[in-house]
Amino acid sequence: MNKFWIMKTISLTVSDKTADVIKRMNEEELKKLKEKVELYVSNPVDELFAVMDEAAEYAKQKGISPEKLAEILEIDMDEMNRTLGSEK
Repeated sequence: MNKFWIMKTISLTVSDKTADVIKRMNEEELKKLKEKVELYVSNPVDELFAVMDEAAEYAKQKGISPEKLAEILEIDMDEMNRTLGSEK
């Protein structure tokens, strides 16, 4: 499942201060801002399921059984929190 994204330019009304900050951003900072906007308006759960579907299809094409894929993906909550930087 390949996704092709059509990009569009939009205009937003923001404060002078916000506009000045955005105008001074370098390419990397602008990229991060765009990613944050995408995440804000998207449904991360739907995106995660789409990635999981792609991983399952890839595994199937490579001959990995559903059982083996489940074993590969199994991770405990402590490990997940460490991976995501959510340790308390």
